[in-house]
Amino acid sequence: MVVVDNIIRVYDRNMKKLAYLENAYDIGYELTLNELWYASFTLPADDIKNQYCQPFNYVEIYDGRERIELFRIMPSTLTRNTKGDIVYQCEHVLATLLDDVLFKYHQIGNIGVYTTQVIRYILDQQTEKRWQLGICEFNRQFEYKWENENLLAALFSVPQPFDEGYRWEFDTTGTVWRLHLKKLPAKFKADIVYKKNMVEIQKEVDPTSIVTRLYCLGYGEGDNQLGIESVNNGLPYLQASGASTTWGIKSSILVDRRFENPETLKAYGQALLNELKNPYKSYSVKAVDLHRRDPNKYEKFFPGDIVRIIDKEDNIIEDLPIIKVSKSDITGSPGDIEIEIANKNRDVAGSISDLQSRTRINEVYAQGATNQMIVPFADNADPQNPAIMRVYIPDTMVRINKCILNYQLEAFRAYSKAIAGGGGTVASTSAGGATTQTSSSGGGGTTTSSSGGGCTTTSSSGGGGTTTSSSGGGGTTTSSSGGGTTSTTNMSNVQEVWDIGTAIGGHMMKPAGEPPHVHALDTHSHPHKHNVNIPNHRHDITLPNHRHDITLPNHRHDITIPNHRHDITIPDHRHDITIPNHQHNVTIPDHIHELEFGIYQGTTADKVTIKVDGKPIPQTQPGQDIDIVKYLSTDSAGKINRNTWHTIEIIPDRMTRIVANVFMQIFTNSRGGGDY
Repeated sequence: MVVVDNIIRVYDRNMKKLAYLENAYDIGYELTLNELWYASFTLPADDIKNQYCQPFNYVEIYDGRERIELFRIMPSTLTRNTKGDIVYQCEHVLATLLDDVLFKYHQIGNIGVYTTQVIRYILDQQTEKRWQLGICEFNRQFEYKWENENLLAALFSVPQPFDEGYRWEFDTTGTVWRLHLKKLPAKFKADIVYKKNMVEIQKEVDPTSIVTRLYCLGYGEGDNQLGIESVNNGLPYLQASGASTTWGIKSSILVDRRFENPETLKAYGQALLNELKNPYKSYSVKAVDLHRRDPNKYEKFFPGDIVRIIDKEDNIIEDLPIIKVSKSDITGSPGDIEIEIANKNRDVAGSISDLQSRTRINEVYAQGATNQMIVPFADNADPQNPAIMRVYIPDTMVRINKCILNYQLEAFRAYSKAIAGGGGTVASTSAGGATTQTSSSGGGGTTTSSSGGGCTTTSSSGGGGTTTSSSGGGGTTTSSSGGGTTSTTNMSNVQEVWDIGTAIGGHMMKPAGEPPHVHALDTHSHPHKHNVNIPNHRHDITLPNHRHDITLPNHRHDITIPNHRHDITIPDHRHDITIPNHQHNVTIPDHIHELEFGIYQGTTADKVTIKVDGKPIPQTQPGQDIDIVKYLSTDSAGKINRNTWHTIEIIPDRMTRIVANVFMQIFTNSRGGGDY
């Protein structure tokens, strides 16, 4: 199959081939180092294949038989020329990264996160995963932050802080497009010699852009704008070594609010200063593309390649990188090529400025503002319950300029107010019993109240038999009894026997000398009685041990109580009371307390102790304008901890009221949530 030179292939958005544009002419391209590439072509207006040249369709541009790259047709540059032909402007398919954005805030990088991870993070945000990372020859650890940026601008910003040359390369021949980030070659690839392959050369040296001292500013505004002092020995600027001796001090200011990390800002500033410290030097060369004639013999000119400029007539021999390669008409003048060679890009920021213009990056980057924040406090406190103030510092507080504590001591203040309360039953806490003694009480005499007497009957009592307790017997003499005369009862037929010698009435009835004997007397049998005279006498009675059996019949007693009162004498005394373990149940009925309004003041402390995040601070009375910034807790880098509460304790020596506030001057960014 015969391959026709310079034929443009058209594909739809799914890379389905649609047509060959064999009638295309004025095919041109412009390839710039580390910028977006562009191409153009023209078709006759009556060419039926114009129907395939729809916006965002893809076209392959060939220079002869060599594939230049894959481009897409731009939607807004479709025009008609004077001949009625249609001119199509195209941009490299890397521009598909303009279709996706990093919406809102994104942060990645710093220690442990390398360049490859950063690039993959950006490419992972594609809606349609067309691009993948291929080769990356850099292994840096910079921190990156983007906000509302397209993916292409974010991608181009990755190598900007590098202090050595780089170039982006592409491979769009497959279904998946691959992106490579490589170092610039160290040695020259080809030479351009006047009258050999050089047709015309134009040299430009511009010293007006020389900078030997560069002040670097990043995110923020005013006094709170990010600088590099913290990572540059306290200096806000970078100084070009040796250049100031040659050119003197020429200062400039770099302002790029995309940078929020001082180390990354410094690296970016240093990369720019390395280019700015020397005059801009460029060569615009019109040459003959010998590679088109003989690819095997001559090298191809490609952006980023080092070439040697040789012009012996003007004494020029210099090795410089190719910045741009362009052809205006590969169909009409295939051998004509224009090459821009320079020691640096005229726009040291590269194509990023154009991309910013297209997407208005400066307008969508959220900035911040310097604000004042006051945290008030007023409450009672004592040594066991100090005044505690808590201040939350979020990560949106980019910088803290001041943190000042003020306080004053006042009299303890109490408020009293009763409220309605429902009743109920409550059990007191258990109480252990004890023995206690009352206070001493003096005794005394007292008379009861008068009581009227009366007659009363006891309750009925059933009788019964009972035995008294045993009683020992003994001798007793009855009381004296007077004597008298008494008559016996009538007696009849009485026979008496007298025992002579027996004492009767104290008289012996026996003659003297006679032995005791008995006389039987036979009395007459007739009734009789005796009158007996009994003299005054008493009886001696001997009682043996005995007990009495008493039978009590059923009975009751009638008692008559006269009117009376009692006299009681109470001696001095005290009482011992033993209280057992117990608890009380208290029933509280529904009730209402009457309201009583008032302010009641107590003591005022003489001095206080202050702790900030647990660290005591020295301070004097009164408590005004106490700088507590250096006492706030910090991270390993010495920066005040964010996304956490910080605590200020004011501990008085006695009960008091403390009125205080924390005054902060801060810089906050504008990132946040909704509109509330």
